[in-house]
Amino acid sequence: MTADLCLAEVAESPAKALTSTILDALVAKTGDAIWASELAFDGGARRCDFWTISANGSAGFSATAYEIKVSRSDFRRDTHAKQRQARLFSDRFYYVAPAGMIKPDELPDWAGLYEFSEGQLSMKVPAPHRDKDAPTWQLVVSLIRNSGKIRRDTDLLRQQNAEMRRRMKEAARIIEAKGRQAWEFGL
Repeated sequence: MTADLCLAEVAESPAKALTSTILDALVAKTGDAIWASELAFDGGARRCDFWTISANGSAGFSATAYEIKVSRSDFRRDTHAKQRQARLFSDRFYYVAPAGMIKPDELPDWAGLYEFSEGQLSMKVPAPHRDKDAPTWQLVVSLIRNSGKIRRDTDLLRQQNAEMRRRMKEAARIIEAKGRQAWEFGL
């Protein structure tokens, strides 16, 4: 590995960590919406960092696209054309960035803004609503391909339930190893 490559990886690491933390915050705010990360559009030529769709027909299956930006230079390189596909299949489009990084007057007229600070997301500029296009077969295929990355709260609850069961079994094992019975402690 060259010194330049090592420095580049070190420089990228905080940005990747911040992006991951912001993504976790987006997942936490989705409620009962279905979501996908790194959803491919346009045959994989474009990707949406985070995309949600309401599973509720009475809410019009509302879909929202989120583009995470952790540097000013990355935001400045973004264009109307790059976000076309994400906007086509979404009712709203948001940039998500660290607090203060993007000024509201820098936003394109088709985007809103969420800011991330101290582990929390807060909406600074609401995104304008537009009527999304009907899904294409390309989008359907992308969702199916991404199905391993698509999660709903029920999946999160299953994971948490499995973790709690694992912890309870471990606690029971430790209690029994100390000569007591797990049932004495309600396990």
